[in-house]
Amino acid sequence: MIANEINTYWNARVPCFQGAFFLLLIVGIYFVHIPWNMERLNITESELGIGIFIFGISNFFSNQITGRLIVPLIGTTKSMALGIGLISFCPYLLISVPTYDLFLLSWIPFGISVGLYVPSAQTQISLIEQKTSKIITPIYQAFYSLGSLTGALSAGYFIKNISDPKLTFIAVGYLLIFSSFFIFFFGLPLKLDVREKIRGVKLPEKEILIFGFMMMITFATFGIIIDWSPLWLTKDLRAPIYLGGLIIIFFNSGEIFARLYSNKLIDTFNEKIVGGYFSVFASIILAISILIFDIYIIIICVLLFGFGTANFLGIVLREGVKSSKEPLSLTVSNLLTMGFAGFIFGPALVGYSAEYFGLTFNMLALCLIWFLNSCLLIYIKK
Repeated sequence: MIANEINTYWNARVPCFQGAFFLLLIVGIYFVHIPWNMERLNITESELGIGIFIFGISNFFSNQITGRLIVPLIGTTKSMALGIGLISFCPYLLISVPTYDLFLLSWIPFGISVGLYVPSAQTQISLIEQKTSKIITPIYQAFYSLGSLTGALSAGYFIKNISDPKLTFIAVGYLLIFSSFFIFFFGLPLKLDVREKIRGVKLPEKEILIFGFMMMITFATFGIIIDWSPLWLTKDLRAPIYLGGLIIIFFNSGEIFARLYSNKLIDTFNEKIVGGYFSVFASIILAISILIFDIYIIIICVLLFGFGTANFLGIVLREGVKSSKEPLSLTVSNLLTMGFAGFIFGPALVGYSAEYFGLTFNMLALCLIWFLNSCLLIYIKK
């Protein structure tokens, strides 16, 4: 491969990074607004869980269509640009619709849009890694964490200073439209993009099923931190609403640090320790802090939990791609489809248990499930 092509692949990482940042920026802002939106619509935790369940269903099918049809037709760059462009207005719908039924329907375009962007971007990141022989997945995921952190931080300011949240989401939506154009004009050219045939529906390879299962468990419980922690802080720990994003802020801070230094961590230890044992110890530490039930101790331990679990998903994803014999976009699509399937059953279970057993129960369940999932990775890597 000529040097100019390698440089083009390497430069294409920037549009992927900024797309990940802006996607989680608007998501982070929305999730801090969840307590306000639930009060506005007068809905319960389980009713919110149904909305996220609908997101999971629409995302599930969108992931498969993207990997099997859209990416082979138009390439990853155009699919990413289209996905981010559509995402720009989805949170505005969620905070502006007047009824619960319309609220549920608003999750459908959100799930479809995320299903366009995420597998396309991850396919392009994996392609860049193959062509440049450099590992950038952890840094790419760090931009998701940075976007979520920035969203949680800025949401506190917006809630205190902007009386109408619609103005916030209109402004941030325009940033995502800018991001869409940036990807379209500066992303990987079509001639260097993935070249794959349109493929019909079939079951994923058995070699990647175990990795898809671990990703599914991760996504099923991920919402407990991102979706439900603002409500947990304000409801169970009695924090004021503008501090509802504290757990997201400290969790993402730990993630960012671990992901930026992931290569050094893996070189110093190995993937089994960084992905498996780090997550095991982080789960135990967070569980102890929840039992103590002191907000300051919990916040510190959330930071450690974010650090310890940050590289789990990236390591599982890379192991799944390495074990597959199918085309790259199809492998990534299958892995992410199995992963996002966690959004199908996870939110419903989490919403039900939050309403009948409490949000603190969910936080403790998060620690146990992550402990077991991490032990599974350790067993596979032995």
